[in-house]
Amino acid sequence: MTMNTLKKLSAMALTLGLVTGCASTDQLKQMQADIADLKDSTSAAMSAARDAKLTADTADRKASAAMNAANAAQASADECAEKCDRMMHKSMAK
Repeated sequence: MTMNTLKKLSAMALTLGLVTGCASTDQLKQMQADIADLKDSTSAAMSAARDAKLTADTADRKASAAMNAANAAQASADECAEKCDRMMHKSMAK
């Protein structure tokens, strides 16, 4: 969730609490505590999402490097195969 979404949820929760009747001080404190818990949960979720994105970005870079290495190895193998074919044809022609 984004911070804007969290703010909207907090405002809606507070408004709902006030609209449903006169809230006692204890109820308001509980609502504020619930909102604080939501903020903490949202912050933790955002942190986990950032960590996951960093991990995904790292994996993407490693996969790209592996693909480049595989392409280089394939090019080298193709070159070697062509060289072997030429050598084979030369030896057969003699």
